[in-house]
Amino acid sequence: MIREEILEYPYSGIITRITEGHGDEDDVETTLYEGVMDEHLTTDNEGRLMQTAAYILSIPLVQDENGGYIVPRKGDKVELLRYGETIFYEVDNAEPSQLGGVSIHATRKSW
Repeated sequence: MIREEILEYPYSGIITRITEGHGDEDDVETTLYEGVMDEHLTTDNEGRLMQTAAYILSIPLVQDENGGYIVPRKGDKVELLRYGETIFYEVDNAEPSQLGGVSIHATRKSW
């Protein structure tokens, strides 16, 4: 058996932002990022109480077509595709790194 290489970003996903329209204008959904991602559960499982699962999602630090860095904001939506299953998250916070990545603190929105 040959073991496959361990990837830094083994999954793929999309990050979107919804900008609310004013008056009669419709809300506008913008895709901020579409590409590779990783996911890590950070919530300790207590098993004795209901709790919200917290995750850290990771993406490479990349620039948009205007040269600005893509760093998600609170409320942005994330769809992560993991082994054929799509998982939905909402961004709580995000921090870019000098090592070339972005750590996204998120809450899982679907089960």
